[in-house]
Amino acid sequence: MDHTKSLRQSQTDAEALLWRHLRNAQLGAKFRRQHRVAGYILDFASLERGLAIELDGSQHFDQVAYDERRTASLESLGFRVLRFWNNDVFQRTNDVLESIAAALNEPLPPHPNPLPRQRRGRGSRSAASQNLLSRSAASQNALSGSVASPNPLPQAVPSLGGEGRVRGQAPHNRAGDDGRAETRHNALRLHARLNALFRGFFAERGVMEVETPILSAAGNTEPNIEGFSTTFAGSIGAGARERFLRTSPEYPLKRLLAGGFGDCYELGRVFRNGEAGSSHNPEFTMLEWYRIGFDHRRLMLECAQLVRTALALVQRDASVTTTSYRDWFRDGLQLDPFHADERELRAPLRDFSINPDDLTRDDWLDLLVTHRLQPALPHDAITIVYDFPASQCSLARVRHGQPPVAERFELYLGQRELANGYHELNDAAEQRARFDHDNARRRERGQRELPIDEHLLAVLDRLPDCAGVALGVERLLMHMLDTGDIRDVLAFAFAEA
Repeated sequence: MDHTKSLRQSQTDAEALLWRHLRNAQLGAKFRRQHRVAGYILDFASLERGLAIELDGSQHFDQVAYDERRTASLESLGFRVLRFWNNDVFQRTNDVLESIAAALNEPLPPHPNPLPRQRRGRGSRSAASQNLLSRSAASQNALSGSVASPNPLPQAVPSLGGEGRVRGQAPHNRAGDDGRAETRHNALRLHARLNALFRGFFAERGVMEVETPILSAAGNTEPNIEGFSTTFAGSIGAGARERFLRTSPEYPLKRLLAGGFGDCYELGRVFRNGEAGSSHNPEFTMLEWYRIGFDHRRLMLECAQLVRTALALVQRDASVTTTSYRDWFRDGLQLDPFHADERELRAPLRDFSINPDDLTRDDWLDLLVTHRLQPALPHDAITIVYDFPASQCSLARVRHGQPPVAERFELYLGQRELANGYHELNDAAEQRARFDHDNARRRERGQRELPIDEHLLAVLDRLPDCAGVALGVERLLMHMLDTGDIRDVLAFAFAEA
């Protein structure tokens, strides 16, 4: 039997564990195990990326000189060599994988015998295209696992707008389509790495991943959110025939918490009817989690920590600023959102053509956020706003005082709202009243009233003191890739589904 094949079949536990992670970690590189290179058998090698990975057991304490010669020989062939102890693979798996990912993102060292420089023909990037790409080069390399080649082949320009062309122009050649596909493929690879990061983040904190139903007999009564519904064609005794696609996994997750399950999260698709285009897609990925014993102030800091950890995947970071809703308005608009009258709220919006008919006080506050405060947020920063007006409580607790405030927060990454969290209400009677109020507003607007979640209300009084937050994954990806078009981070946008 070939010696390399024999080694593959008799691999150590550390080699088996790392091989499994290399295959599943979406690092964007092909690895071979027990591969022969210039007389050496490498534990793991990516020939295309010039990376050799060696795992060392205790016997290597006595063969340092040999290991140094072996490393020098491989480096002379153009390989970078990473060495880890077997115990590192078991005890510090994430650190090992992060080191490998970082090495894959580094430029290849110059080869000792480089090929002649290739002359670029048609399809090569122009100077303008190079400038266009420079804004997201680090992000693209990190998410795809690609590195700069000493002799790069001509390639199409990935579109930052998701259209495979300059905005406003029709597609004109195959190269644009290829660039669009490559942009999306890179985004999908980053999405896979991001999902793995989420799972590792919560596993370290003892937060359990769960799956809950996508179809529900209850709808979301929030008047500003519209859902999808479908009809069950099976036995009438199986349950309500009309089913709603979830707009969030919030209700079933709270039912699990009320039943004593403990800290949990769900990562999955949700559905919202309405706009589809560069900013919205009717189906998208939501990460939602709940922490027992947390209030909204504590959870918002954990949320910021998760976002910063995610940004590190593309070698980015963000400063964190926290402010109360009241101070946000005072500092940015010199008005008190709790006491200003409608005339004062409308004044900063005088330059916008807004039809005031049927707008409530909360509507004017929301317009001030979206038209004045949000666009002024710094691009590479996390801004967390907490303690909203009690009239905007949704499913959050209200803390009584002067004025009363809803114990909730919104997290912005740059100018984009990314996450929305609550110190969760656990009063079933109060929650029923809020659902009824939502449906009353729906009637006033001419919208359909929706069935409320009686299963949730039946157990809500047993919900432990906790906080929860929902985060839009595609919005996070958009920031990581420095794109303003959600279609850039989807396998297929709504129009193509």
